[in-house]
Amino acid sequence: MDIYYGALIATVIFTIIGVILGIAAYVLTALGLYSIAKNRGMENPWLAWIPIAQFYIIGAIVKELKFGTSFTIPKMELVLPLGCLAVAILSWIPVLGWLISIAYAVVAIYSLYIMYQKYVPQQAVLYTVLSCIGLFAIFIFVIRQKTPVEM
Repeated sequence: MDIYYGALIATVIFTIIGVILGIAAYVLTALGLYSIAKNRGMENPWLAWIPIAQFYIIGAIVKELKFGTSFTIPKMELVLPLGCLAVAILSWIPVLGWLISIAYAVVAIYSLYIMYQKYVPQQAVLYTVLSCIGLFAIFIFVIRQKTPVEM
């Protein structure tokens, strides 16, 4: 019986730590994106505090994604938040959901890379790779006061 109480206590402790880390990541991301949006003179920087709307801010910074010379995704300020909603809604469909999730992950990661390139070009690859393992919030917060290389 004692082993079950130990497992329960460990589960509660890890859950509390996870919730605290999640809240910290949310606040760092929101503060970072809010500062970036304000510094760029974007309308409605408060959207940085709304989880899916945060992708609008990132998309507005990125503007468009170019894959080679023949394929461009315009209007990233709409593509990123709508893509996030599509993944949330369609991910339960066996094959289609999986494909949509992978495609969105590629677009989102490439968007982060382009955004980092605009603010910290020398560290863009490193920041992108580390963002993929969960450090996104820290890097958004770190670049919040930097001047973009191009506006």
